[in-house]
Amino acid sequence: MTPAVHSWPVIRLMIGEGQIVADANGDVLTYPVLDEASVADVAADAAAEACRRLGLTVCRVQGHTDDGEVYEMIVDAELGTLEEREDTTPVGGGTGTGTARTGSKAARPRTSARRKAVLWGSAGVLAVTVGFSAFYTLQDNTAEPVATVYTPPPAQLPVPAPAGWDTYGDWTTSMTGSTVRAILDSSGQPVSVDGSKLIGHDPRTGVERWTRTAPFTVEQLALFTLDGQSRVAAAAARELVLFGDGADPIRVDVPKDGTIVLGGGTAPRVDLPNKRTLIVAADGSTAARVVPASAEPIEALGDDLVAADSRSGRIWRVTQDSAALPAPAKLLAPSAGAELVTVLGSVNGTVVAAWKTDDTTTIGFYALGDTTDATEATQVGIVDVEGTDVATSGIQVDRENGLLMAGTILVDVDAKQAHRLPGAGKLAAGYAWVTTNTEQLRINAQGVTETTTDAARAAIPDVITDNGKAITRAEGSSTGLLYALTQVAPRPTATPSQSPNPSSTATSTPSPTSTVFPKENP
Repeated sequence: MTPAVHSWPVIRLMIGEGQIVADANGDVLTYPVLDEASVADVAADAAAEACRRLGLTVCRVQGHTDDGEVYEMIVDAELGTLEEREDTTPVGGGTGTGTARTGSKAARPRTSARRKAVLWGSAGVLAVTVGFSAFYTLQDNTAEPVATVYTPPPAQLPVPAPAGWDTYGDWTTSMTGSTVRAILDSSGQPVSVDGSKLIGHDPRTGVERWTRTAPFTVEQLALFTLDGQSRVAAAAARELVLFGDGADPIRVDVPKDGTIVLGGGTAPRVDLPNKRTLIVAADGSTAARVVPASAEPIEALGDDLVAADSRSGRIWRVTQDSAALPAPAKLLAPSAGAELVTVLGSVNGTVVAAWKTDDTTTIGFYALGDTTDATEATQVGIVDVEGTDVATSGIQVDRENGLLMAGTILVDVDAKQAHRLPGAGKLAAGYAWVTTNTEQLRINAQGVTETTTDAARAAIPDVITDNGKAITRAEGSSTGLLYALTQVAPRPTATPSQSPNPSSTATSTPSPTSTVFPKENP
């Protein structure tokens, strides 16, 4: 039995250039159209979701185009279909206009032998035709509908929630056991991984906004801006592809002995055992750079390679594919007698190094110049941190937020500050997450504990959306889900804030402004 179609409310569907907007009684949903072939699918998705928001199974839809055409349609939220309205008789007792198409052209007569379907032209203009639709099943009721919207269900996180969030997930999505960290795309939508499939979600509802399929099971994921173009990079052990505006992956030729690095700079890179590195461009091509014999690569900076000799403090910015390397820069010691511990890394063109004196660690910041014949490294700030304990391995970097963590030292590279933490932790989503014996602390870039939770083994979010959702995996759980957790009000911190004492633990010496390099964006 066909559900009743109410004469009111009516969903207004505005078909514009590159997007479709559905207005369901004031609840406005905006759906981007990534390519012309998906216009019909996106329209059906938008109308079906709007129908659900109204609490209805089927609903009238008015399609409005830029040239003033108006089309009367019916959406079935369960099937996800959007079809021309045929019946001139009111359904469910309401009043209706039947098969109506207002504007410059009159409505066409009904055809009893076959149902009419809505086709979508490449310019976004509706065309009514008789026959089978390329997007919808007309006669076979058992066939699988093509255009559907799946709204991920809510669920409870099976482990303690991150400090500041509740265990209730507004929506969840399957990752089928994948441990790949979720990311945010260039428009702020969370992207999950399900095997070889990449899925961009509406941050509020979890509804799929776009999908891409890699030719392998994805093990790494990252977002870059390469040559001014947004690219999502997906990688496995020896395979790497990029995704841009189109659905097809851009393959990168990775040598069989290469090591793919997605977290090592503003571009993907492939490190080779022969002291060479390949830096990936937006079209999948690579530029080779020689790594100095005594150095290790620490950052891909555009199509340049930053390499460091951590023992001597020499830094190279290699700009060309040549064995004739530029002269290195020697990092300036922050004070007489300071001993270099290690070069911690390079974040967006600012090299960070740790020095020590008798009982103090000094973090130095050095901005790289862009000359080709000799590397320039200008000291742009120093800050003292109590204690001499500095980790020289396992350095964590959050490039999007300009943060670096070495053991119990949190470095805000952008602000040229550093803070001693109450313990080692994990750097994620713009925060340091420190676990003690009894609690988890969420510490911001200023070294201040914003909130805590009593659960010592609480989850840590991959990313935090603009609307405050913590996109979180339940590590160690068998559910294989990704959860969008709801933020809660901060609770009083059980551990004193780790705000630095300017007089004893941190002193900042500003110097010339560091060079700013572009960041990321699919």
